[in-house]
Amino acid sequence: MDSVGLVALGALSGTVAGLLAGLVGIGGGVVIVPVVYYGLIITGTAADHAAHIAVGTSLAAILPAAVVSSIGHWRAGNADIGFLREWGPGIAAGVVAAQLAAPHLRGSWMTGLFGLVSLIFAARFGVPGRFAAVAAAPPTGPLRSLAGGTIGLCSGLAGVGGGILTNIVMTLSGVPMHRSVGRAASVGVAVALPATVVAALAPGAGSPAELGSINLAVWASIAPAQAAAAWFGVRLAQRTSAADLSRVIAVVLLITGVTMLRASL
Repeated sequence: MDSVGLVALGALSGTVAGLLAGLVGIGGGVVIVPVVYYGLIITGTAADHAAHIAVGTSLAAILPAAVVSSIGHWRAGNADIGFLREWGPGIAAGVVAAQLAAPHLRGSWMTGLFGLVSLIFAARFGVPGRFAAVAAAPPTGPLRSLAGGTIGLCSGLAGVGGGILTNIVMTLSGVPMHRSVGRAASVGVAVALPATVVAALAPGAGSPAELGSINLAVWASIAPAQAAAAWFGVRLAQRTSAADLSRVIAVVLLITGVTMLRASL
């Protein structure tokens, strides 16, 4: 695959990821990371370097789409600044810790665990009427800090925007589906902003087209398409029932679980 093919593939993956970002609040890293990784492998990039570039580029590309998605859901009344203020610091701290640790970890165990969790909760989102919430409200105090830090840590290591885990935590806590999606979208900003800064400052760039662990050419092919598609995704979410949104997340979780479990083996 030449550079033109890689850019075209990036734009396509960005469009799919952006639609998911707006529709169900998922950053789209589960789409972008494998596409960028295997695209770089095909062009001759070493596997370890390709993995770090794929994660860094994915997290940086998520940021514009997360901002667009967050604004759209906020205007629809499904996102709130208070949630981001309370949960954002813990999530951001987890992301920074993950980005600093990532160059020293293989990450296969975290990928496998993330995949297993995704498969477990795919069933819950697939048949939402059969499962009741386990709490009346999202956690507060130390439990909130722990949950936020876990979301950030897992997202930073896996290169995803945090929407999957946020949707899981919010729906288990009795938050309505549309509001859960809006909060998940805002978490994408809390994850992607610090992750982009850390990734840009990372050492070991392999070419002039790389800023730290971000491939600028691939980022430029993904980010605009992802942000534009996120806007359409938000509008579609407002016209979709809570049960159908839950089923969309179930499909994403199923694909994510299978993909990540295979990658960890």
